[in-house]
Amino acid sequence: MPKLLTISIPTYNGSRTIGKMLDILLPQCDERVEVIICDNASKDNTGEIIEKYVKGYPLIQHIRNEKNIGPDSNFLLCMHKAHGKYTLLLSDDDILIEGSMSILLDFLEKSPDLSLIYLNAVGFHEKYNGADSCEKYQRAVYDDSLFVTKDKKKFMDYAGRMWGFLSCFVCLTDAIRSIDNTEKYKGTNWLQSYIHILCADYGEKNLGVIAIPLIGAGIYSIITSTDAARVDGDNYRKMLDFAVQHGFDKDQLDALFIWRVCYISKRNVIKEKAAGAKNTDIKKLMKITRKYPEAWIKLYPFLLAPKWLCKIAVNINSKRKYSEELHESRVGDIIG
Repeated sequence: MPKLLTISIPTYNGSRTIGKMLDILLPQCDERVEVIICDNASKDNTGEIIEKYVKGYPLIQHIRNEKNIGPDSNFLLCMHKAHGKYTLLLSDDDILIEGSMSILLDFLEKSPDLSLIYLNAVGFHEKYNGADSCEKYQRAVYDDSLFVTKDKKKFMDYAGRMWGFLSCFVCLTDAIRSIDNTEKYKGTNWLQSYIHILCADYGEKNLGVIAIPLIGAGIYSIITSTDAARVDGDNYRKMLDFAVQHGFDKDQLDALFIWRVCYISKRNVIKEKAAGAKNTDIKKLMKITRKYPEAWIKLYPFLLAPKWLCKIAVNINSKRKYSEELHESRVGDIIG
């Protein structure tokens, strides 16, 4: 029987989270679903954990790379191995919330000519304890909508703040395969988003939105080794400009960019300063955002804040049950 959906899971040293994720995912799968796990030469016991599930679930295909090929190449491997009509690239530390699979499969079967589908998300800190324990993101749109549209602006009204997040988007597999030389998007930090943009622009297909939260997104309190000026500034801006070239609304994406650099980059810099790390090129970040007055107020004071003040901010934030800001989108194998 042809598969309707491939769930492709890239992993590297995922032993801490992948078991919990599979415990929730696999019982929801039926004959319409295949699961492909691409282990990028993990150095821990990730492979052993996966093999235990393979024995109980024949629908799993476990691929282990002989050497680490980098996160982007592993993402592409996951996509290119898919046999289903649609492909969901699901991070090894995110959760397909209990009961979500039936909603997703029903939507895919009943909705015509889809090339890209957005799945709404809620967040959990460090450990998933069920959907009721997750928190909604401020400024995100939550309702009971399940709809199909050709309007990219309406699509981004729902998907915008999660744009770049790996686990919230389902692609038509044929749309992925139609992309000329996906390798050229490696090293951009946003390979998945370039693919999503091109899938959204595939033929005369529709875009789908499921505003009911189906994804539990893990939020982890580690400091990334990435330069926010490069990743969330320069490279994110280039990716958004690419989206504008493919029919997305410029004003809408300009607002999305300034939100990211004012909030996500600010959080990165504060955590770095508190820990004595210097990953972000602050001068470059200021240069990138100098034409946006909002950044002068919401970002620059934090870029210039002393280490002691950043430590206080981190300590205050760590005592909160949930941060008011949206978590950082994943880059490579590191969760911010």
